[in-house]
Amino acid sequence: MNARINGLLRAGLLASMTVMPCTAAFAHGEGTPHEQPIWTWTPEQITQHVSRVRAGDDLTPKSWPGGARVAVSISFDFDTEPVWIGFQEQSSPSYMSRGEYGARAGMPRILKLMDKHDIPGTFFIPAMTMELHPEVVAQLKDRDDVEIGFHSYVHENPMRLTAAEERKVYAQAMDIFMKHVGRKPVGFRSAAWDLTESTVSIVKEMGFLYESSMMADDRPYALMVNGKDTGLVELPVEWILDDWPLFQISWPAKHVAARNADDVYSIWKEEFDGAYEEGTMYILTTHPQVIGHRYRMAMLDRLVAYMKSKEGVWFATHEEIARYVKEQAAGK
Repeated sequence: MNARINGLLRAGLLASMTVMPCTAAFAHGEGTPHEQPIWTWTPEQITQHVSRVRAGDDLTPKSWPGGARVAVSISFDFDTEPVWIGFQEQSSPSYMSRGEYGARAGMPRILKLMDKHDIPGTFFIPAMTMELHPEVVAQLKDRDDVEIGFHSYVHENPMRLTAAEERKVYAQAMDIFMKHVGRKPVGFRSAAWDLTESTVSIVKEMGFLYESSMMADDRPYALMVNGKDTGLVELPVEWILDDWPLFQISWPAKHVAARNADDVYSIWKEEFDGAYEEGTMYILTTHPQVIGHRYRMAMLDRLVAYMKSKEGVWFATHEEIARYVKEQAAGK
């Protein structure tokens, strides 16, 4: 594994990643940063920029399958080492071991939890995680209760890429995905939930059914580009329903959040209660190397048991939700 990582570093595929400041937003052309400070933009420029990618129609159906009141889908971003060598720029053995933990310790606990509660899961996996841990991917693809989604090449920062680079790296990732999974994914999730001005067009070109990186709603919605419906279903995410900002410690990012499990349980439970009351959707995002620790898995077990205690809860993969809401919308 270390030889593969070192080879990637020597090849320059893991270049330094820096987050683009708001004063260099992508406003002109695909992947070309607009160098003028945001405060010098005209109202028309700002409106045009903001309106590029927006939420369209609410796709919440009149009813969920079987008369269920709420749709629940738990996703697992199986990032392992790539999240550290890619987006976090850390390649030491210590950081690699943190990624490896997700495969060695986190994944068995997650699969055990799924079996205990008889619930499905959606796993978004970077291509290089598949290369580094093919045995886990082989185990996942043989399960009927698992969806495997697309999640970058090496958890690279998409904001560092031109349109041509982004298209090329996703094609490279898709080749690896097909090698390990044997069928094309229908779901796309960007690394770090960030999109360039080109991402949605590329996702559409690649034939995906849904995208799951945006945050304009709690409900599924139609994804719009320049005022036109892309045909993609957006299954929105949210940082408060993600274990990384609540539990993870990342010294290079100056992020320290070793939260008490009861605190996180309260947030996630109350968000579920709200979704249940509204009759909409609840999507939870976790990472095996984060949620997979013992006391956190005990909390997730408690949360799933609580949700299952309610009548009318439909546990589904992201794909099942996306297909259902699209079919229902088409039948209106």
